Amino acid sequence: MVIWYKDPLVSKATGLLTASSYALMEGGPKEDSQTKQIFVEDDNAIEKEANVEQEKIAFLRWINKRLKNDRYLTKNYFKKFLPIQEEGDHFFEMLKDGILLSKLINDSVPGSVDERALNYPKTRPLNYFMMLENQNLVLNSCVAIGCRIMNIRPEDMVDGVKQAQLNVVWQVIRAGLMANINLTCNPGLKILLQEGETVARLMAKTPEDLLIRWVNFHLKRVCDHKQIKNFYRDIQDGEVYTYLLTAIAPQDTDLLPLRETDLEDRMDMLLEYARDLDVLNFVTPRDIIKGNIKLNTAFIAQIFNAFPSLEVEDQEDQLDDFDDMQYNDQTELFFEETREEKSFRHWLNSLNFTPYVSYLFEDLKDGYLLLQVFDVLKPGIVNKEEINVPPFKPLQHVYRSVENCNYCISLGAQLGFILVGIEGHNIYEGSKLLLSLLWQMMRHYTLSLMKYGESDQTLTENEVIAWCNKKLREDKTKKGRVTFKNFRDPTLTNSQAMLDLIDIIQPGSIGYDMVFPGKSDEDKLENARYCLTMARKIGATVFALPEDIVEGNHKMIALVFARLMNVGANL
Repeated sequence: MVIWYKDPLVSKATGLLTASSYALMEGGPKEDSQTKQIFVEDDNAIEKEANVEQEKIAFLRWINKRLKNDRYLTKNYFKKFLPIQEEGDHFFEMLKDGILLSKLINDSVPGSVDERALNYPKTRPLNYFMMLENQNLVLNSCVAIGCRIMNIRPEDMVDGVKQAQLNVVWQVIRAGLMANINLTCNPGLKILLQEGETVARLMAKTPEDLLIRWVNFHLKRVCDHKQIKNFYRDIQDGEVYTYLLTAIAPQDTDLLPLRETDLEDRMDMLLEYARDLDVLNFVTPRDIIKGNIKLNTAFIAQIFNAFPSLEVEDQEDQLDDFDDMQYNDQTELFFEETREEKSFRHWLNSLNFTPYVSYLFEDLKDGYLLLQVFDVLKPGIVNKEEINVPPFKPLQHVYRSVENCNYCISLGAQLGFILVGIEGHNIYEGSKLLLSLLWQMMRHYTLSLMKYGESDQTLTENEVIAWCNKKLREDKTKKGRVTFKNFRDPTLTNSQAMLDLIDIIQPGSIGYDMVFPGKSDEDKLENARYCLTMARKIGATVFALPEDIVEGNHKMIALVFARLMNVGANL
């Protein structure tokens, strides 16, 4: 029997991740006494609390530095946001209303949240409902930028569930730190290619995997005996940091820390070197010694972003045969991801399957993850006896993968997809035809959020249009509600119909004094930013970008309206 490696379910009703019930796992040594079990539990609790404190300190210091110039956060309102105090629970209190988190999202991925949509305190603090709205916006925005937010509800954030808050903060910080750790932003990473490896395979590596390769690349230059596989046990003695810093900044660092036998003194020296290089210390000596994975990963990412040091003398020699790789781009900007591809990738990752999708055309080529998605589109449609489960033996990889991909095509046909000219080998070979399949899968998933009673029949786009127009025509609270003919209607590019529909679904939510006439492209872009942010605020998980609306991308516009209908019809 095949078991999908899927994290807890996504709620189809709202698109938000919901809290699942956890069953306590039974097991463990049967001979252990009750007293011993209590001691083990106490030790685990102490260690967990220590990690919470370590991460809290690291994250708040990052936020204090990154947002120190924000005019709103540095003013005195009911509580002072910045600087966040390290003592007590000031950090967790500041996260409850969602304002600080929204600004952190914009720091990591600029323009993700239109801050006009936020609820701000005026004459009194925000009430619980207004904080929930902000947190709804935060979580939906996190999903839209590719964060993995599992089993976290807006209520968890407002109620101050520490682990939930820390997980969200980490995902947002990680999104910013890892944004440039890819071949599109750093073409020099091609030097990390291994023998026989394609560029596509390298692009499919997670930022963490690329960082490990990057560290090992520099270690090999200065130290033959040291290589790492992780960012916890392998870095705890500080040797890796010492060699790495000397490799990337030989003029400003040295190997003196290795002479220190006291680990804390050694780490102090290392972190002092990092500060001299203007690398913000994300870790303390204790974090390195204890091997805190998140904090050490963040610190390595900071070092990379400051000193990638990928221009080395022997680079050309190592890449003599690069033109013979499976993929090559003459512009040196390998595989610049399109907006459409990014939207599909973020949607797939929002379903919380493993592994995380870093590069569509490589990560989906064996068909296995696509089959998992089909099982979500229509539970039970996938006969798990007919699938091949990776990893495959080298000689069977192509055959088994194409079999899976052919099965995907047949499943698409069962769901009524138009797949003319698309075959399993096209998916395996990384053809752009994959995007047509993904679009229809994403469309089917979105429309299937609304069904006819207990039947399996999903809505059609025409029915979404009819529902939206009916709402717009029937509402009498505001004059001039705009209807539309179809999702290609050019009037949709100013976002007015979307904004009106949001205001109908949640009356009074749109601040029309902040909406532009929408005659120029600049006005349209501002409206689209506000519109998509407001959609997320009322509970719609949308993956469209403002440019999609302004340019009249009918596919993404259709999905936005379908998501709004999903929210409005469930109220």
